[in-house]
Amino acid sequence: MKKITSKRKSAFSLIELSIVLIIIGLLIAGITGGASLIKSSELRAVMGEARGYAVAVNAFYTQFNALPGDYSTNLGSNYVGDNDAKIEFCTTSCISGSASALIGSEGAIAWQHLKFAGAIDAAPTATGGATVAQNVVTHYPASKIKAAGWGFDYNSASLQNVVVLTGSTTVAGTVDANSLVNGTAMSTGAILPTDALSIDAKIDDGIANTGKVRGVLAGCFSTTAYTVATTTKACAISYQIDVNS
Repeated sequence: MKKITSKRKSAFSLIELSIVLIIIGLLIAGITGGASLIKSSELRAVMGEARGYAVAVNAFYTQFNALPGDYSTNLGSNYVGDNDAKIEFCTTSCISGSASALIGSEGAIAWQHLKFAGAIDAAPTATGGATVAQNVVTHYPASKIKAAGWGFDYNSASLQNVVVLTGSTTVAGTVDANSLVNGTAMSTGAILPTDALSIDAKIDDGIANTGKVRGVLAGCFSTTAYTVATTTKACAISYQIDVNS
């Protein structure tokens, strides 16, 4: 008698499929949530860095009755400012600077002054203003944001001394016309417009061209609003660091 053997095809049950889908969903949610937490942590760090430099400037002013970089008294580095209450990225003599000479670059001198006063742990390497490319980590203190760092400047339109979150900068021609925030801004993109808006809204007014926090670069904002539809790092941002501001 011929024996008939039945073959059963194995398959996932609906319950097993449901469990797998739930696990996949939890993994996706965990990854997405982790990325969001990392982003939030970076933005909080940026806000803390900006406030920290404002505190350092205030501490220097309390000690010397002048702004770092702008102080006209030699503090041991042979680098002095013009004492006009502006931490200018470059003064009129900055155009004669070179990679090895810090001439008229109050934005760079400020870091040397803050180090001398003990307000910061280490000062970046000094270079000669707008005639020399300046790089994050080497010439600007690095930020928690990747490939971004901080530089001092004076906004001649808003009349604010500021610290600017920027990427590395390149040579930008005429010193008087261009700086990190003035003329054709030398700053380069460091963060997304959505991130700039988030920072601005948390510690200022959320408006791109007013207040203590302002967007820098044409692609960062239009009129008063950050261009949140832009998905590239189109923004540098400035934070006012005037005494008691």
